[in-house]
Amino acid sequence: MTGQNKIENLLKELPLLRKVDLSLSRINRLNKDLNINLEKLQNKTITCAGTNGKFSTLFFVRNILEAAGYKIDLFTSPHISRYQERYVFESKEIGENELYELFIEVSKVNGSKPITIFEFLTAAFFYYSDKNSNSHIILAENGLFNAADSVTSIGHHLQKIITACSLDHLSWLPAGKKTIDQIIIEKTKNINCSSIIISKQNDNQILSKIKENLKNNPAKQIVFSQDYSFEINKEGFLYKDKQGSLQIPKPKFLGEEHQIANFCCAIAAVRNLKKYKITNEHIVEGIKSIKNIIGRLSILDKGRLKQLAPLNKIICDIASNPGAAKVTSNYLNTLTENKKIYVIVGMLKNKIHNDFFHEISKANIDEIVAIDIPNNKNCIKKEKLKKIIEKIGIKAKTKNSIQDAIKYISNKDPKSVILIIGSIYLFGEVLNLNN
Repeated sequence: MTGQNKIENLLKELPLLRKVDLSLSRINRLNKDLNINLEKLQNKTITCAGTNGKFSTLFFVRNILEAAGYKIDLFTSPHISRYQERYVFESKEIGENELYELFIEVSKVNGSKPITIFEFLTAAFFYYSDKNSNSHIILAENGLFNAADSVTSIGHHLQKIITACSLDHLSWLPAGKKTIDQIIIEKTKNINCSSIIISKQNDNQILSKIKENLKNNPAKQIVFSQDYSFEINKEGFLYKDKQGSLQIPKPKFLGEEHQIANFCCAIAAVRNLKKYKITNEHIVEGIKSIKNIIGRLSILDKGRLKQLAPLNKIICDIASNPGAAKVTSNYLNTLTENKKIYVIVGMLKNKIHNDFFHEISKANIDEIVAIDIPNNKNCIKKEKLKKIIEKIGIKAKTKNSIQDAIKYISNKDPKSVILIIGSIYLFGEVLNLNN
């Protein structure tokens, strides 16, 4: 049995609550039972909430801080294919066996007391960070909203980053409140930290609503367009704030235009960490070292799936909500290869399918192939997905597997662009099949 299978089997066997129930009472109890010194962690913790761009923004913050010589603990969610992806300590991903032993230790302390799986995973991260890590700073991604999200159990901390907010996770909102206004409320209420960094939003109305919801929060607030901004130019982009301007070279990764907003948010974040010494050189070095952001317009250029379509350009993206689909659509419209674009899509049942495909349809898509997400009982069935796509006005068909979909497109047009999109769980299956 591999370490990964041991971890998955252990989590299946533990008496964990399988349904998400937003509350801090259970994790506050487990944090206390584990004797976690939260005060020690609070002074070096940055948390990140938002709908899109959380992972990318924290990834950029991490790169800059590591370029400055700092060691990072990082907690992200969900993972793509391995649980240990969620856990970085002192700038190194935890090993499989070590993570297994960590889960065993935490489970023994928790016993049979009620705890959700995400609360268990979060408490395990804080526990290890407190007892075993000598990191200089902690980065933690809120899994869902903010106020009752388990990461918020950290209490008052150093900084909160708010990335782009848009429609998603509507099933967690009460009837009559499944709106962007309520999402903004859930992302911004009860923020308890020293400073708040607000990223560029999809429109000025959303930015204004975020500012309105935070008007009584005593934390120092650094707001895009008010306290920092950027201009895209031939060389890359020019970042500007009250400390001065900084020219950043053109990024090497795909979709750099939409990621520039995330990177500038990261720059604003590190420039407002007064206890850490971050120079302009560290910031430039941080972005120059990035060649790819896994799951964000990632190129599949080798492996078993690539062998099925050797001449096609295969791009994978985990976009699953309308805001992320808009960003991906904008990127597709920048492609200059003059090739047809085909899309392979698999999505969860609880996503906003109509709006997602409405945004995707703004790109010049030739056809979409709908599939079921392998090994996922919560995915929308491909036949239903096909009907939704066709109502939007895009040609669609179904295939029984990722492999069949790739072979179908490659046989039809061996020089086309293939975009695989719709879910982080689909991307995880792509990686597993491609290895």
